[in-house]
Amino acid sequence: MSALKKVLITLAALAALIAAIPLLIPYDNYKSDLERAMSARLESKVTVGNIHFSYEPKPQLALNDVRFGDDGNIGTVLVPITLKNLLNFRSQLTDVSLQNASFKQAFALSLPGRLKPNPGRDIHFASLKLVDLNVQLQHGAIGPLSGVVKLNPDGTFKEITVTDSDERAQLKAKPLDDKFELEFEARNWVLPGAYAARFEQLNMSGIADRDGILIDSINGILYGSAAIGQAQLNWNEGWKLTGSLQTRSMQVEPLIMLASPTTRATGRMAASATFAFAGDSYETLFKQPHFELKFTVNDGNLHNFDIVTPLKSQNPSVLQRGGQTRFDTLSGDYVYDNGQVALQNLVLNSGKFTAGGNLAIDAARKLSGRVNAKLASGVIVINAPLSIGGTLDAPEIRSAGAYKPGGNSDTTRIF
Repeated sequence: MSALKKVLITLAALAALIAAIPLLIPYDNYKSDLERAMSARLESKVTVGNIHFSYEPKPQLALNDVRFGDDGNIGTVLVPITLKNLLNFRSQLTDVSLQNASFKQAFALSLPGRLKPNPGRDIHFASLKLVDLNVQLQHGAIGPLSGVVKLNPDGTFKEITVTDSDERAQLKAKPLDDKFELEFEARNWVLPGAYAARFEQLNMSGIADRDGILIDSINGILYGSAAIGQAQLNWNEGWKLTGSLQTRSMQVEPLIMLASPTTRATGRMAASATFAFAGDSYETLFKQPHFELKFTVNDGNLHNFDIVTPLKSQNPSVLQRGGQTRFDTLSGDYVYDNGQVALQNLVLNSGKFTAGGNLAIDAARKLSGRVNAKLASGVIVINAPLSIGGTLDAPEIRSAGAYKPGGNSDTTRIF
């Protein structure tokens, strides 16, 4: 065997031995010292399940099942073994990861003060990675959240960035005295709830404190139209979200199709809406929404809803689904409350043809209401009071017969 080959084998064996050393260290022997140091630093009784080192997927030290008395717990704390962390091991650690953590709200808000390092004695955490973090509130919880927390040298928060699982939405928070400035950005983002409206773009900003969030600016693109508004989220006594939203030229068809792909409307809508959500927790917040909407839809059609045909006959009739009604404008008030829909003060205008009335849709999607349709041409005026029934997907329009003052068989001559 050549001398070079012997040297290479010796170096390889030495490298393997050095690489194996971290795996052979009895880390649990240092667990008690670590628990005491962490307890003193965080002012909470800390226990660590076990400690181990691994090379996969990269060199890192793992602390498993870390508990902070009754204040919370972390499934795993990962400390990456990088050159930067090795060179600054006694003074600073970067990119420490907290996975599957859950903290009480008061403990989470107090962490900046608890992590504040004593110069020359405590380790400064330059950044913390969050993976599936939950914050327990008095009612419900926020999370799971993932992101990065950046800290100043004195241990105070510099910036928090949180993203959702598919990275379509991002929330940034910066300290402002005892509050936080918030900026939220999202692309192709779907609102939670039964009617999952999709924002092509959404930007919000506001201020958060212990009791909730004041959202002073909402700017988004919703079905091709700019939408602006304000909102307030409060979680101090249950969860409550209230606010308002305005839009000027929204494509109404994709929004209405969330409720019914069959009976729907087309056109561009200008609307002013108020909304309110309430629940015992975040999980129940969007289950019982309340909306009030004043709207005007321009240059469109009602599909599967024909209120013109009953004007063509003086005889009683029942029109079951099908057809359409064209309009120049359709305006009214829309109220949604716990699955019930009320369409009030409806006014449809299409030149010679006009209609007005009220309509209700119950939680089982059954229709009920009355509409008065009218067709006018010069001195000739035809009226038809209509009763609306059936279901949202299969409406039923009943007419007692069109009425033209002074006429009988001439009802259809102006069509």
